[in-house]
Amino acid sequence: MTKYNIFLLLFIISIIATISLIISYFNALFNLVSLMHNESQNEPSPLIILSTIFNPSVLISAIVVGVTGLCYRIIGIICVAKNKVVSDGEKALWIIGFVLMGFITAIVFLVMAKGKNFAD
Repeated sequence: MTKYNIFLLLFIISIIATISLIISYFNALFNLVSLMHNESQNEPSPLIILSTIFNPSVLISAIVVGVTGLCYRIIGIICVAKNKVVSDGEKALWIIGFVLMGFITAIVFLVMAKGKNFAD
């Protein structure tokens, strides 16, 4: 499997995990609102509130998003840094882009990587 394919796979997993995180988090928030509405007489304990907001699906999705996001950024930086075709100034811009704006830079990298042979 080439670096480009690994990068693409991690990027797709990151997008799917991000969508799952958003859905899980909104579901947790709606469950919290429902819990607060049902227990209007007495307030729920902070432990119940935290366990509702940070349920396992939210935590697992957040961990997957973090790990895959970090991995595809590292692979992108390695691909650009080891490339002999790209000038040093362009390498610096790519690395800064991956560090500061990883998602947008990853999309641009996926489009341009095949044409400039960034990834083997």
